[in-house]
Amino acid sequence: MEEGRSDSVYSSGEEDLFAKQSLQRLRNAARWREHAQYISFEPALLLFCFALSVSEVVLANHIILQTCIAEGFDTTACQLLNSGSNSSERTAIETKVQPIAANVTMVIVIIKSVVPVLGALLLGAWSDRYGRKPAMLIASGGVLCSFFLLTLLAFLSMQVVVSPWYYTAAYLPFALLGGMTVITAAAFSYLSDVTNEQNRTTRMGFMEAAMMAGALLGFLSSSYILEWFNVAITFLISTALIALAILYVVFLTEDSIILSSNNSTGEKVRDLLSCERVREISSTFFMRRSGYVREILWAIVLLTALTEVAGGSGGIFYMYTRRKFAWDLKQFTYFQFTDVFIIILGNVIGIPILKQVLHCSDTTVALLSIASYIVDSLIIGFASSGWMLYLAISVTILKGTDGAALMTIISTILPAGDMAKFFTMALSLTAVVPLVSSPLFTYIYSSTIESAPEIFNFVSGGIYGLGLVLML
Repeated sequence: MEEGRSDSVYSSGEEDLFAKQSLQRLRNAARWREHAQYISFEPALLLFCFALSVSEVVLANHIILQTCIAEGFDTTACQLLNSGSNSSERTAIETKVQPIAANVTMVIVIIKSVVPVLGALLLGAWSDRYGRKPAMLIASGGVLCSFFLLTLLAFLSMQVVVSPWYYTAAYLPFALLGGMTVITAAAFSYLSDVTNEQNRTTRMGFMEAAMMAGALLGFLSSSYILEWFNVAITFLISTALIALAILYVVFLTEDSIILSSNNSTGEKVRDLLSCERVREISSTFFMRRSGYVREILWAIVLLTALTEVAGGSGGIFYMYTRRKFAWDLKQFTYFQFTDVFIIILGNVIGIPILKQVLHCSDTTVALLSIASYIVDSLIIGFASSGWMLYLAISVTILKGTDGAALMTIISTILPAGDMAKFFTMALSLTAVVPLVSSPLFTYIYSSTIESAPEIFNFVSGGIYGLGLVLML
């Protein structure tokens, strides 16, 4: 090379400009890392979970009413389904309407659980290359689009008869762009980027607590919002909250990944759909790694699946409390609120005590959590009175801390470039498992309802026991 000549294709002025821009990005990243020690995507996740929780019960009830109207019953007769009447007319209407509404709800569950898997995995691999924030915004856009369609359908149903099957189609944007799987995976991947081993588990516990708090608040307020307004306004409120969460992500967060690529938007979109992303996903899970890392990763995936299967009894738990303890909906709601609130306390208070005061390892935290699930299942299974259910959740405050601990273990043994791919895989599995666990526990409960309706609790405890053995 001749003296004084540079190999760069840029002029010296352009190189100076690029150097200044890179330095500025590094400073921004350092500043954001310092700020992210306290708060990052938690407010957005709380809003997302609140919006989804508010609309979930309302949508299920709305689908029943729309099915009733679509089947030819008049509006007055359909309103009997929302009353406390035990008349023969209501029974006849429910006999015809509920099977159809159940099929519609099942299709929505399948769309929300199965369809997002491929999109979530591709976006997870893509976010490791192009950033957490863009992946979160893409998935958030799909959620916003679906809730906008739900709102339109709800307003339209006030004017004309709308088939309940249209509500299944409204969830397609949600599912195709990854849904909450991508949003949650991007948030946890972000925390892995900006935290260290000393505070990572605590921060992940706070993030899980924010999501549970949003879901809990939405669950408690849904009936009041519906009573004050109507179904359409309820969906509109959810849509507005999702839009607010997106604005928070856009304007009040910064990415944890400093992009080294100058690819155009079109190139990034094509890269999202390329075979290379699929190869990256497969290599993350099947590539041989030193120190049994691959085996540990698959063990954590299996453990996550087992805990999700064991937790699949929630769908019949209300029926169990009605039959065994004669609880009404209000009593069950109070119990659910107390249970989730204690789990939140376990994440917000229990994890810091275990990690920072007692200096427990993440493996120990996960073991204590799974052991707590076993104790919880056994106490509820042997319970002879309703107060014993409160005893069960009071002595098992740590039963919701395994998620943060396991994700911290993953972030410790995996390189940063594989983080989102693994999180999306684990969360996609979490979303699909209820398709198996719910029918399983429904069958067990239906088969034992006359002789021993509490048996499903012991089955759940046994599955958690398998998870404990796997951890050991």
